[in-house]
Amino acid sequence: MTDSLLKETVKFYFSFNDPESFILLPAVKSLSGAYKINIDYIPVSMFDNEKLFSQDDAVCKYYKADTERVSKKADRKLKYIDSPQNSKAVCRAKFLADEKMLGLKYINLLFALRWLSGKDISNIADIIDGLKFLEFDDAEIKDALMNDKYKDALDETEKMAKADGVIGAPFLSFRGEGYLGADRLSYLEDILKSDPLLIIHHDAAYGVMSAEELKARLDKKEPTFVLDVRIPKDFSAGHVPGANCLTARIIQRNIERLDRDWTIVVVGEGGVDASETAFILASAGFKDVYALSQGYGSWSGEVETGLDKWQDKLTSS
Repeated sequence: MTDSLLKETVKFYFSFNDPESFILLPAVKSLSGAYKINIDYIPVSMFDNEKLFSQDDAVCKYYKADTERVSKKADRKLKYIDSPQNSKAVCRAKFLADEKMLGLKYINLLFALRWLSGKDISNIADIIDGLKFLEFDDAEIKDALMNDKYKDALDETEKMAKADGVIGAPFLSFRGEGYLGADRLSYLEDILKSDPLLIIHHDAAYGVMSAEELKARLDKKEPTFVLDVRIPKDFSAGHVPGANCLTARIIQRNIERLDRDWTIVVVGEGGVDASETAFILASAGFKDVYALSQGYGSWSGEVETGLDKWQDKLTSS
């Protein structure tokens, strides 16, 4: 069971030419440590202008002062250079970094080049020198920067940005809503905090129960809800009597079908899915959750088959 299947996605649209995108990056990264979300880091080049922010000098002056306020509040110093640079090449090369699982490191290095070192991110030599710490071959990164290998991918990304209502950077998109500007991150966090299913409880705890202990509970008719997270085909072939089935892949979006007052024993094929599901339930506020040690294969008691009553104790979805 991959973690990403259980998570929603926040899209973080940013411009390498935007200082507030650079300032906001660490705070956006921290969201994935507090909430059950994936972050898509999406650079766009459509806001490259003759001047940053606006053609109007008064507007540029305001945004420069605002950037200084934001950077001071975030305790991030930067070299503010009020001249945009063509970022199409570095946006295209980010796709190469993603292929090598180095996307976030690439973003950090490019931002450091632009806003800490004051380098020109449209200068191929500066970029290659700045990326020497990554596992790139010089010819490979040069090809990604100078040629059109990833042009179509960037075009599709910028179409997606327009479809998501992106009108500037930094821009966060979640559940169809957009949040423009560094100061709007708090509004997004309010939405994340309001959904208990998204909150990671770092002190979440669940127990482990052996097959013998589970059998003893069932024999004594102690209130126990056996949740089998295997696929229905395997569940139908044989399961703990009275068990209900919700596959591990869909457990998160079906949590409200479970009663938080139940003692829940999660049964998987070999224990891994059961452990992950037990943690998800504990993180969502379930207080009495156990994973069956060694999975269904350890069960030697009576067995039921079929799907006649496979979800009879679950509430309607």
